[in-house]
Amino acid sequence: SRMKRGILYSTARREGYTVVAMAQHLDDCAESFLMSALHNGALRSMKAHYMVDANDLRVVRPLVLMRETEAEAFAEAAALPVVSENCPACFDAPKERYPVKCLLAT
Repeated sequence: SRMKRGILYSTARREGYTVVAMAQHLDDCAESFLMSALHNGALRSMKAHYMVDANDLRVVRPLVLMRETEAEAFAEAAALPVVSENCPACFDAPKERYPVKCLLAT
């Protein structure tokens, strides 16, 4: 995820943007929080709004209060394309998020 963010930040800077909007929703934040607690022993999650270290880009997550099912329902109603669970940039890397997603669903 750091590499993907780095590419996003570089592209935003190259194109002259000052704000990057990420699409993580409430379920993503809950999963990240639990993964951080279980794997790193730290109680951390994604921030809804922050400035990057270089202080030249603002990152916002406007969907942070929306549940995944709400986002899916909106995308379907608006006939928006939906990207599958697996990131195409991740190739065959182990998917750590899926077991946590299942854990939270129980």
